[in-house]
Amino acid sequence: MKYFFIAISTLFFIGCSPKYKVVNEYVMPQTESGKSCLSECQKQYGSCKEICKANFEICKTKAHIQAQENFERKMHKYSILLENYLDDMEMYQLEVDLMYFDGFYGGYGRYGYSGYYYPRRMFMMHPGSMYRPARPLKPSLTQEIQLAEMQMCQIDCGCTKTYDNCFVGCGGSVKAKQICIENCPSER
Repeated sequence: MKYFFIAISTLFFIGCSPKYKVVNEYVMPQTESGKSCLSECQKQYGSCKEICKANFEICKTKAHIQAQENFERKMHKYSILLENYLDDMEMYQLEVDLMYFDGFYGGYGRYGYSGYYYPRRMFMMHPGSMYRPARPLKPSLTQEIQLAEMQMCQIDCGCTKTYDNCFVGCGGSVKAKQICIENCPSER
């Protein structure tokens, strides 16, 4: 019980602790040549983002094709598993019905002794000893698309890092700064 309270209090304090985000703070260059150099950095950054976005869209198209192929393959496997599940469920239900029938009528049914169930009765098995089959999970095309996009496509092309290097090359400076975004301590 002691460990339970320790775990709960730890989770409480972790959940209430402040959360920070690291952002870059840009200090502009002081010279005119440095300021004019920044316009070239911004052009490079814009073209990098455009190329990155275009490549990402091409990659998404390829990912959708791959996801469709994976989905069809998984649906085929799912249909086989579902058929097996339905067969297993039918056998499970038959076992449960026979278990109830044998227990209720004492081994004698309307048509005589239940020979099918006799070996199970000898070993004293009951419905609790049987396992209900698990239904297979149906694949989702949406999940397949998201998975393929995550595995195949890269959103960050390094444009920000290139821009930061250019910015510093023009005479500016880039400073990393932590900003509280959630559960911030009150400023006094």
